[in-house]
Formats: sequence, structure tokens, C-alpha cells
Amino acid sequence: MSRCLSKYNIGDVIPIESMRNEYIKILDKGLSDSEILSISQDLFNLGLTVYSKDYNLDSLLYNSLSISKIDEKISLYPQQVKLIETIKNNEALIVSAPTSFGKTFCVFEYIIREKPKNVVMIVPTLALVDEYLKKIIKKYREVFNSYKTYINFDENTKYDYNNYNIFILTHDKALENNVYKRIEKIDFLVIDEVYKLQKDNTNDRVLILNLAYYFLSKKAKKYVLLAPFINDVSDKEKLDKNPILFKTNFSPVVNDVIIKPINDDHFRKQKIKEIMDELKEEKTLIYFPTVSEIPKFINEMIVPNYSKIQIEDPRIDEFIKWAKSEIHEEWYLVKAMERGFLIHNGQLPSNGFRMYQLDLYEESKQFNLLFCTSTILEGVNMCAKNIIITKPARKDALFDAFDFYNLVGRTGRLYKHYLGNAYYIKGPSDPSYNKEMAVKTIKFEATDESQDFEFHTTENSIVEEYNEFISKLGITAEEYKENIGSRYKIKTIKRIYNNYLEYKQQLLNELNNMNENETRGRGNLIYILHQIINKEDGKDREYIRKLESLIINYLINKNRLKLKTIINKIKMYYKNTSIDYIISLTMRLKSSYVENEFYSMCKIICYFLKCDKVSEREINIIISKIISCIDYLYFSDSKCKKILKEIGIYDYDIDKIIDVIGEDTEDITEIIQLLKDSKFHNLSYISQYIINRL
Repeated sequence: MSRCLSKYNIGDVIPIESMRNEYIKILDKGLSDSEILSISQDLFNLGLTVYSKDYNLDSLLYNSLSISKIDEKISLYPQQVKLIETIKNNEALIVSAPTSFGKTFCVFEYIIREKPKNVVMIVPTLALVDEYLKKIIKKYREVFNSYKTYINFDENTKYDYNNYNIFILTHDKALENNVYKRIEKIDFLVIDEVYKLQKDNTNDRVLILNLAYYFLSKKAKKYVLLAPFINDVSDKEKLDKNPILFKTNFSPVVNDVIIKPINDDHFRKQKIKEIMDELKEEKTLIYFPTVSEIPKFINEMIVPNYSKIQIEDPRIDEFIKWAKSEIHEEWYLVKAMERGFLIHNGQLPSNGFRMYQLDLYEESKQFNLLFCTSTILEGVNMCAKNIIITKPARKDALFDAFDFYNLVGRTGRLYKHYLGNAYYIKGPSDPSYNKEMAVKTIKFEATDESQDFEFHTTENSIVEEYNEFISKLGITAEEYKENIGSRYKIKTIKRIYNNYLEYKQQLLNELNNMNENETRGRGNLIYILHQIINKEDGKDREYIRKLESLIINYLINKNRLKLKTIINKIKMYYKNTSIDYIISLTMRLKSSYVENEFYSMCKIICYFLKCDKVSEREINIIISKIISCIDYLYFSDSKCKKILKEIGIYDYDIDKIIDVIGEDTEDITEIIQLLKDSKFHNLSYISQYIINRL
């Protein structure tokens, strides 16, 4: 091993992780077969059998006996074999392993080897649903052909639990309409990115994640929780089935942090550009803390400094032309692509746009640089040689070491990049990070003293804050659970209720006016509801709220207006507001707010009105003018339509497709086969792309 460890002194105790890293770095420099042969026994001894291959007898025999059941071209390395055996031999397991370990691959390998009948896989985002589907339905289709695959759960569907089923659900869907109660059998449960179960009093989603885990794990015969950098979970003995911890630092790739200091934050953007120019030939992610910083950077640094490129693939040109006509010619994604850059964040118009950008990043030699936000922290598997961390933060909160190294771990990839580099632009007030600090012990809300969790999981629970609020509404605990539900913590519900009381008279006056005048528009009603949901004082906030309310009004028009039409209409009314801001705001409201927070809060406000004995006729105005419109536009009435939307089909094409394939199935495999076998006319670029991609 002397060649790789020459920097160490004789007698030094060298950690095995450091030894592995040194060998991987040597491999990254490019070795001939004879050079690999000379170190192959060392590679084998270090567990790097994926690199020692058949270069020596030990490795040849090992790799021959550890061939994957999913992919015969792959031999599992020893730590992966150990994990699969640990899953097999335990009914509950927490897995902590680096991003590049291949945790998800091991889970799929276990499924194919042991064939559990009813598999439920819970993930935090639609991006991870797509990741899983790519493996099950596309990459390893033949070995999973005995399974029916679902990405929704329909309470009215009779599922055959004697058959083989895989349900891939987001946390929200696991709780939607009490799905956790309706899934009759779970033989194997997998929850990914489980560090998100850590208690956080400021985050409503943490409650959803913990409730999903709590109810499903009780029903599951066996479950596995996946995470990076977890040292331990406090009080895990209180968790159902008392899971054991499988912890490993093994990684077949190396991640290096390269600090790029700046003396003043004013130099940050210039430093980003300098590093980008150095790395333009390598697959590189450029991470920004917020979505809004990406268009600013594109307008300030990309448009003035980079010429439009000659795009080699005419299909990409076709997409850009379509995006200009569908979204806007001033859209920052269009400006970026014309200059050779890609975009990935949660505010793109549909899942299809995100898939398209990721596919181009993976496949096109012309597009090596991708601007992104924290969506890539959600387990999205990307082939990145480098990442530029422009600021170690998410929104207004600085990263801790866990978040920082989770981001660093997105670089490097087995069979593609031995070494991944994270370029950290470190300003004078930015923290220093130590990898040892990234590994932390967490505590789930499920085992902490959480009044929210206790209320939703304990029959006849006595939770003072809930009981006071329930008494104020004049309802029972069961009525609260049925009509308000578990999506929001009690502090959030009380805040909305206090806002409701403040604006209640305005709301009642508007409902009365609309009741008396059926031709009256809903614009003011939307403004009042939006104000209840997002009450903030100040002239600037009032201006923005009016702008947002106008956009929402257009977005929930049942005629399904094109985004470009909406953006241009808004610009006519708000001439002094930048087009970039209008475009970004419209995207944000469409992609997340209207369908989720605005929709669910409007339903809760209707329930407050019902508790206050407001007439059903007036409550129905909100239902018919707003809630039913969102149901229609976001396909709440049809599981098949919802699935089409979630696999990336553009909203405007879904009814056209349903006219051809019908909506009698929710098995994703059957839907995809129907899409592949059918002929469609006049579909948008992005929908046709998604179908061709299947």
C-alpha cells in the first residue's frame, strides 16, 4: 500500500476510511490495467471490490458470488451484502450510510431477493417518486414485472393484497384521507430521508412525517428507515419494534471540500462566475439558498457575460421556442438555456420540466452546469463531478454541518466520478465545517414530548392547548381530526383562526355581497382569504398580497389559462413590477401554494365558518368559486389524471390523453404502457417528451 499512503509516517495508525479515500483518489487519476492489477489486492482488502473486479483471484471469486439479482452486470460490495442480510434478519432497521453508498439499491435488491408481497415506500418529494419509478419501471422493469406499482392510494379501489404491490407515496399522500388506516397489509415499509423526522416546532411537515411513520410502522411486518450521517436516534427503544441501527461510513467515492474564501460578500457573485468558468467542461451543480437568487444571478452575471450558444440538438431548440410561447420569452430558464445552463428547483411549472432539465444535465455534453436549490438535498440522484456552494444556507437559516455535508455528498458517483469536489465560497461571516460534526444524534417527534403528536395518536388524549381550542370552536376532538386534520400543528391552526377572527366581518360582508349579486367576481374574496392565510403588515406586503391575489384569481380560472397569458395580463396591471418577479411569483404560486397551502387553508376557513353557524349557502360560495376550481384544475377528481400530472405530463394535455386512454386504472405500469401504445395529437413539447422518455 506504500504507493497510496506515502504521505503517512511509519508507525502511524491510519484509519481505514482514510486508506480507502487515498486509493480512490489514485484511481481518479486514471490507471492502466497493469497499475490497477498492482494494487488490486489492496482494493479488495479495503472492501473496494467494485474496483478490484477480476484483477486478482480473491476479487474474482467474491464478485462472482455477489452478483446482484437486479442487475447481473453489478456485483454488490461487502458492506451492501451486509446491509441486505441485516434487513433480512431484523424486523426494524435504521440505516445510516453516505449518499453514495447505494442504500436505495440495497432496498430494491432485498425486495427482489425476498419478494415481500405488499411494499410501501414513503419519500418526501415527487422528485424521489420519479427516482424510484425510473428504477422499478424503466431500468429494472423485467425483474419487477410481477409487481403492480402505484403512486397514489384510492380509498374506493379494492386492492388485491394477495398479489404483489408496490405503493410509492409522499408523506402527505400517506396521511391523505387516512390512507395509513386504509392500507390493509404492509409486508415491507421503507421511509427515505428519515432525518426529516427530527422534531422541529417551526415546521408543520415534520408532524406529517412522524405521523406517517408512526401509523405505517405499526402495520408493517418489517420496516427500514434510510438516512445519511445519523450517529443514533435518541429513545429509539420507544419506537415501534425497537429498530436497530446499521451505521457505516463506507463510500465507493470520495468527496473533497475546497474552500474559496472571499473578503466581502460583494465579491460572491464574481467568485461563482470564476469557479464556473474553470469547471465548465465538467458536470457541476451551482447551489443557491433560495429560488429567487437564481434569476437574479442569471440576469446580473449570465446574460451580460455569456453569449447565446449554438445548440447542437434541434430538439432542445424546439423546447426553448415552445417555452417562450408557453411561459415567456423573458423567463430566466430560457435565458439560461440559451447560454448553456440548466435549472432545477421546486418552482418550475411542472414535474415534467424538472425531469427534462435533469435528463439534459445527465445526457447532453453541451449542458454541464445546473443552477439548483435545496431540492437536490431530497435524495435526487444526480451525476455531478462538482458542486459550487454559493452560500451555506437554506432560505434565511445557515446550514449546520449535517446539511453542509449532505450537500457535499451529492458529488461523485459510482462508475462515473471517483472523486467529487465541493467548492465552498466562504465569506467572512460564513461558518467553518467539520465532517465529524455532521454525524449527529437526532430525536424523532414521535418519541419527544410533542402535544401535536400526542393528540393525533392517543385516544381521548388530554392536551391542554388542543382542548382549549376545541372548546372555543364548540366541537369534539374527533370532529377536529376529521375536519381540520393533522397537516398543521396547533400553533399554525390557532394563528389562522386568530386571523380569521380579525377579518371575519370583511369575509362575511363579501360573501353576503356575492350571495346577493351572482355576477360579482371573486377577486376580493380571494384577497380576504389570502390575507387570513398570510397576514403580514406593511405597505409593501399589502402591495404584494394584492398582486398575489390577482395571480391566484387567474391561476384558478377553469379555462386553464396559459401561463404566458396570465403573466402578460399581470404585467398590464403592474407596469412598474419587473417581469422576472412576475414570472417567478406566478411559478411559485402555481407550483406549490395554490394546490397545497391555499387550498387546504380555504377548506379549514370554511370549517371555521361552519362552526360559527354561517349559512351553508354562503360557505358554498367559497367551495364553488375557489375550492372546486382548484379540484378541477389540479385533478383531485381523478386518480388517473393525478398520476399523469405527477409523472410529468403537462396540465394542459391531461384531458386530451384521458380521452384516448380512459381513466380506469391507477397502476402506474399499466398507465405507462397505455401511454406508450397510444397515439396522441397536438400535445405540448413537454408532455410528448415525457411519453417518449417512458
